Amino acid sequence: MAEISFYLSDHDIERLFAIKELQGKDSMTGNRFARELLEERLRELFPAVPEFDADGRILNREAYKGGIQ
Repeated sequence: MAEISFYLSDHDIERLFAIKELQGKDSMTGNRFARELLEERLRELFPAVPEFDADGRILNREAYKGGIQ
């Protein structure tokens, strides 16, 4: 498991805690809830476990469900 640390804007923090309350997740910390939201979204965008070749290129690009820019 890897650790990621980042900042959210005040408005996004307010969104996070509003969603947490609306979903009835009062017993969770904000950090834990944010982690679960991010994990859920990542799995929506890329349901499969990414596979990489020796050069770091994604082998199963077709599993990505988001738009490519």
